[in-house]
Amino acid sequence: MNTDPSNIPPQDRPTVTALLVEDSVLIREALVEALGSSGHVVFTAFAATAKDAIVALQQQSFDLAVIDLELLEGTGFDVLSYIKNNDPTPPVRVVLTNHAFSLYERRARMLGVEHFFDKSMHFSEAVQTIENIAPKSPNPAI
Repeated sequence: MNTDPSNIPPQDRPTVTALLVEDSVLIREALVEALGSSGHVVFTAFAATAKDAIVALQQQSFDLAVIDLELLEGTGFDVLSYIKNNDPTPPVRVVLTNHAFSLYERRARMLGVEHFFDKSMHFSEAVQTIENIAPKSPNPAI
């Protein structure tokens, strides 16, 4: 039984619905462009503030949340705390930040972050990791 999503052909992978919490229009556009070509990851909501992200999480279920730590208002930690404390089936959490300090990474991982990337140094690696994420499913073959 193959549970590694990177071994599933792209055309056979399920679509991942994603929330993008990022205040930079340039980064948002770069991620949408980088991930949009395969059709595997579909950003169904965007937020530039912690409050907007939390509202989106209250209104919709996501397979994936890509979260920047520094936002227009609030922080990515506010969003991560909300997810940890309020979502019984949380999305896979990926932090993509310019503030990739070890202290921040430890705090993010304590809040359930599975992947943590420095967007200025590891953007391509982050995109590849996001591409390989399959939605959480009761079917272990997915």
